[in-house]
Amino acid sequence: MSAVRPPAEFDAYAPGYDAGMADPLKRLLGKTADAFLDHKVDWLLRHVAPTGRLLDFGCGTGGFLRALQRRGVRCELVGCDVAGGMIEEGRRQWSADAAPALHTVGGGPLPFRDAEFDVVTASGVLHHVPADEHADVAQEIVRVLKPGGTVVVFDHNPASPVTRWFVRRAPIDANAVLLPASRCTALLRRAGALTSRPDYILFFPPRLRWLWRVEPLLARVPLGGQYAVLATKPWR
Repeated sequence: MSAVRPPAEFDAYAPGYDAGMADPLKRLLGKTADAFLDHKVDWLLRHVAPTGRLLDFGCGTGGFLRALQRRGVRCELVGCDVAGGMIEEGRRQWSADAAPALHTVGGGPLPFRDAEFDVVTASGVLHHVPADEHADVAQEIVRVLKPGGTVVVFDHNPASPVTRWFVRRAPIDANAVLLPASRCTALLRRAGALTSRPDYILFFPPRLRWLWRVEPLLARVPLGGQYAVLATKPWR
């Protein structure tokens, strides 16, 4: 595995990173990026009971980890990203007594032992990984997962015209290549994980979060703004 996109591409956005919320249309849908992250955490907590050690692969400034902490998830939280500037910005945003371990990673294998984590998440990162590196990334994510552990991948759904429109507007997504949920599922299976059918999420923006309660009924409708793929590592 060489790397995700060149780190400098993301480091340029690190100071005051707001996950694209400078876009006035995106702000109209949700005041802050935290609302979108909270929705993913809601999904995670409905399907997984995180325990032990959790790695957020491609953590950026640590927004998803902060969302987990806000919800009282009692795991040892760890994050890694290729963009050192993003990691440094993430460290500045945490209070010293509550900060997780945030690692800048380079090319090659992740700097973690085999079977080191109980849960691995990847939130909105795979569309930034070049297609010829997808298989290596999936292998590494599964390698560092304990047998019986869980991988959860959230990513943009290319079947959603609204998602494609927002991605075209976002400067940080200038080089993004969206991958379908079926491709994500296939990558994890080839890496040795057992996957379930993907769920589609974010049918309704945070401004209409009172409608989120009906989203589980729409989980198999492939038009949500994002998808969630859950996989487990077999015991043998």
